Order: sequence, then C-alpha cells, then structure tokens
Amino acid sequence: MRNIEEQVHRVWNPEVRPLVGEAWRCYNSGTTRACIVATWAAVAADLIEKIVRLADDGEGDARAFRTKVEDAQSAGLTVASVKTMQEVERDLLDHAVQLELIDTITQRELARLREDRHLCAHPSLRSLGEAYDPQPEVARAHLAVALDALLTQPPSQGRRVVEEFKQHLCDPLFSPSPTHLTATFLHRTRRVARRKIVDLAVKHAIRELPPDPGTPVDPIMLADRMAQCLRAFAEADRDLVRDMLTKSLDSLATLPGAQVLRATARLGDLDVFWEQLNHPLADRLDELVNGLAPSGHEALPETHADVLALVRVDPARQRLTHIEHAFERLVSSNRAAVMARKPHRYFVRHVPRLLAEAGGWRQAEHLTRLAVVPYGPLLDAELLGQTLTNWATNTQCRTAGEMLQLAVDLHRATAHLGAAGEAEWRSFLEHVRTLEDAESYYRYTELEAAMA
Repeated sequence: MRNIEEQVHRVWNPEVRPLVGEAWRCYNSGTTRACIVATWAAVAADLIEKIVRLADDGEGDARAFRTKVEDAQSAGLTVASVKTMQEVERDLLDHAVQLELIDTITQRELARLREDRHLCAHPSLRSLGEAYDPQPEVARAHLAVALDALLTQPPSQGRRVVEEFKQHLCDPLFSPSPTHLTATFLHRTRRVARRKIVDLAVKHAIRELPPDPGTPVDPIMLADRMAQCLRAFAEADRDLVRDMLTKSLDSLATLPGAQVLRATARLGDLDVFWEQLNHPLADRLDELVNGLAPSGHEALPETHADVLALVRVDPARQRLTHIEHAFERLVSSNRAAVMARKPHRYFVRHVPRLLAEAGGWRQAEHLTRLAVVPYGPLLDAELLGQTLTNWATNTQCRTAGEMLQLAVDLHRATAHLGAAGEAEWRSFLEHVRTLEDAESYYRYTELEAAMA
C-alpha cells in the first residue's frame, strides 16, 4: 500500500498529479468505480500532454495529433469539439505505441483500464441492466500499472532516448557527471529503454565497437566514456549493470590480450565485474597481468598502469593472484605512475619508499609531484615522519630545486594531521639544517615561512 502512496507523489506531470491523488483517495474510501474513472482520466491527460510535448520538440509523427487537440480545445465546448476529443481518446493508446511512449504490453494493460472505465461510467452497458461493480483489487491494479508504466515516467521514447544517449556519448563536449548521466538516461527512461542503454554501454566498454559513421570519436575513447556511464549507473542500479555484464563478459574470451586489458582497466572498479568474471577468464587475465611489469626502467604503458592500479581493489587482488607481486616489482617511477592513477589508501604505505629510491634531482621532483603530494591527505603522522626522514636523508631529494616548493605543497596537504603533523615538519626542518650549512640554498626557508 505504501508503494502506491509514494508513487502518487512521483507523478511526472504536476497537472496530472491531482487526478492521481483523487483516484487514490477514491480507492481508500471504497468508491471503486470512481477510482477507475479517475485513473483513466489521469492516463488520458498524461498521454495527451506527452504527445503534444513531443510535437513541440520536433517529433513529426506527433504534429497531426497536436493540431487535432489544439483545434478541439480552441473551439470550446461544442458538439464537434467533444466528438473530436472522443476520437482522440479512442486512438490515444495507438498513438502512444507508435511514438514509443508505451510498449504493446502496457498498451494492452491500459486498454483493460479503458474498458473498465467505460463500464464504470456507463453501467447500462451491462446486458442485464445491473450496475458494474468491480472489486477493489481491480481498481488498485489499474492504478499501480498506470503509475509504474506511465504516470511516473517523463515523455521519453524508446529508440529516441537510446539515440540521444549515443549522441551524448559522441559529443565533443561529453559530460561525465554521474548525476547528469543517471538523471537523464536512467531515472527518466522506462525499464525497457533503460536496459537497452546499459546493455549498449556494456557492449562498447568491453568490445570497443565502432561508433556510428561520421561520429567524431574513436572506438577506444567511446568505450572509455561508456565505462564512465556504467560506473554511474551501477551506483543507481547495481543489479541492472550486473545482469547486463553477465550477457557480455564471455566475449572477453575471444578478444586480443591488449583489448582484454583495456576492458579490465575500464571496468575493474566495479565489484559486479569481478563477481561475473568466470574462472577461465580470471586465469587468462591473471597471466596477462603477470607479464605487465617491465624488467628494466622503461616507462610503463598507460593501459598497463591502469590495470596494475586495480591492485587497490579488494576483489581484483582476490581473483588475480599475481597483481600484487607485479606491482611490487615495478621500479619507483613506474610504481609512482600506478599510484597516481587513483590515489587510494592501499598505496599510501608506498609513499616513503618513493623518496628513499629517488636516484636523481629530476626524478625526486617527478616522484614527489606525481605520487607524494597527492597522497598528503591520506598520510598519517607516522607515514609522514617516514616520508620526511627519507626526504631529508636522500641528497637527491633534499637538494633538488623544485623540492623547496613541493615541501610547502605537502605541508598544506597534511594540514589535517594538526599538531602531530606539525611536530613531524619541525623535526624535518631541524634535520635538514643539521645537514645543510648556514649559507646553503637548501635550508627550506619557504617551508619555515609557511609553518609560521
């Protein structure tokens, strides 16, 4: 019972909402026939408004309908205008199906409502002259169907909303805002269209399907955008994303290794991805991950860094037994590149080690800028102390020109530590000044000023 009450307040059209509220009050008061009549009135008003709105938005098939309705409304309460509106109501569900506002199943359910409305409004239709006396359950079922399938939904069409989704994903000004994506393409669409959109996003994210001809976006960029959508959709409807992943994950078995790694990097943040990954695919992926760490100091490709960054994800470590070892094998520059993909508490314990291993001035600056300062908000006092000790004792860190300003930046980033953090910074400053003479450029006077 509570579910219908909530849906009444979620009716899309504020002008239709009072009609729906009236139908619900009629049901609660036991006036079943009035409930059915009011429910159909709400359905008719809602569909007319939605079709007219589609015509205003440029939908060609809705323009003739809008003209017919507007002509009848402008004529006033005449016999001709009443007859016209009766014709509109008679063909209303057919128009709604043609414009994809409802599907044929919903059409059949609303047609039953319309027939019951006729019996309630015209009791003389019964053969023996008895008044039609519907059961309360019938009225409640009609109202529930109308709310779920139509009245709480905006005027979004099936194929049209899918096309709008594809156009948005291919727009050079694509907006990855999760709130925008879920509000526009998930919450404002019907169940069938919603499933099509999520299924389309999954297929592109895994298989890197080509976009429509003439679209100014390459398949890999489109796949990355689709994955961003899936992460947003999973926050709103995790079960739907899981179901759609189940249908498409098997295609990973036949894709080239590089494509498998890219798909994993895109979707590895989703716990449902790891839930649906079967054992053979997990074993293949584990073998691919084991070979990602280069043996020397060559730069780690971006896709490989994205995959190894999934070591921060608990299900990834459980399913991929080699991923932690592969990350540990990386040289400091590549380890920092992985950590920088997405700052996470899993990586924070590696911060002090980066400064201990820095082998040159420029490398020290690069590592600090890339994966030390960004981790400042995640450091605790103990890790900060270890980091600063390594900073001071490693000459390549202490005497690199840019490190003077980076120390100020890290000091700001660790402000959350309060007095404990300030104690570590004072200790660092004292340590540095025991190692640098009074005339040295590297006495960190900028940091002293920031601390003061």
